[in-house]
Amino acid sequence: MISTPTPGGPGSAARPAGRASVRRLLFPTAVAALGALLAACGGPAASSETGQGSGQGVDTVRVGVIAGSPPGVYSAIENGFFAKERIKVELVTLSGGPALVAATEGGSIDIAWADIFAWTSAIQQGFKLTIINPANALKPGQPVNVIVAKPGSGITSAKDLAGRKIGVPAQALTTVQIKKWLEDQGLDPNGPKYTTVQDRTTSGGLVAQGTLDAAATSGAYVTAWQAQYGLTVAGAFDSGVPDGAATSGYGAKRAYAEAHPDLVKRFVRAVRQGVTAFQSAAPLEQNTLLVKYGGADVGKLESKYPGALQKASAATSGELRGPFDVAAENKWIEIGARYGALKKAIDLTPYLWPTATAANP
Repeated sequence: MISTPTPGGPGSAARPAGRASVRRLLFPTAVAALGALLAACGGPAASSETGQGSGQGVDTVRVGVIAGSPPGVYSAIENGFFAKERIKVELVTLSGGPALVAATEGGSIDIAWADIFAWTSAIQQGFKLTIINPANALKPGQPVNVIVAKPGSGITSAKDLAGRKIGVPAQALTTVQIKKWLEDQGLDPNGPKYTTVQDRTTSGGLVAQGTLDAAATSGAYVTAWQAQYGLTVAGAFDSGVPDGAATSGYGAKRAYAEAHPDLVKRFVRAVRQGVTAFQSAAPLEQNTLLVKYGGADVGKLESKYPGALQKASAATSGELRGPFDVAAENKWIEIGARYGALKKAIDLTPYLWPTATAANP
């Protein structure tokens, strides 16, 4: 289903020994609606067998994610990094950043992963939130996000997108990137007709049948659609994100972080170790982990479309291992505000928990 949005709106190749196989199954909590989640997941924000701060208990943390993302959390579970930090993770799976942020504010999630624009927008609306660690970023030197079009469409570069219907995901991130990319080339950022595609996995087919003139996509689907539909790449728009900026991050209610500062530190340490382990794994191993937690099985695509796994790895293994680059992040927020993803630009610094900027929490 597609709909037209309102104008102006939005390492090494081997894992360390002993970590190469998936060892333990932890089922994500399936939540059909946010209302049901809020009703079902009440109770204390965190529990400990012997009490917070005792150094002996195991703390339970409800972590909000979307299916198949973010890799750092899943890797930290599988490699035992959370267990080492005395944390038991209960995954709560929702559909996207706004729902995850709302559930965090409502208290049914303790720590959530969401895009930076979702966190910033909620803060601007008065939500008492804090961002505890960066997450996704672009992997240097590997183009990830591209525009695909049908052969013979006349779309071979950015300038050909003016007046054309281009499919974009529901979140504002992609549209902001494309607009910045166009303007950097001296083109009108509002030239294309941005059309929201609720299920981004269908974009290639929509382009092939002519419903869309072009579509924004990334990872394995580029290879699959090139082989399946003969689509061509008209351009890569990764240049829209400042070097070093995170496009998503982990956050919590400020009251939760204030009540559990040691727990937040341990959570961040575990996630960063998880990111490092995930990025040291081979693409097929990365795929196996993500499939277990709801991601697409790119391994099946690889057999038919060689190169799919490598593209998927480039798209999923850019998560940051360390703290925020605050200057780069504020620049990204300014860009988001310029292109309609946020009401206005803000300095993110007051909303960053100390772990977010610490090299070693």
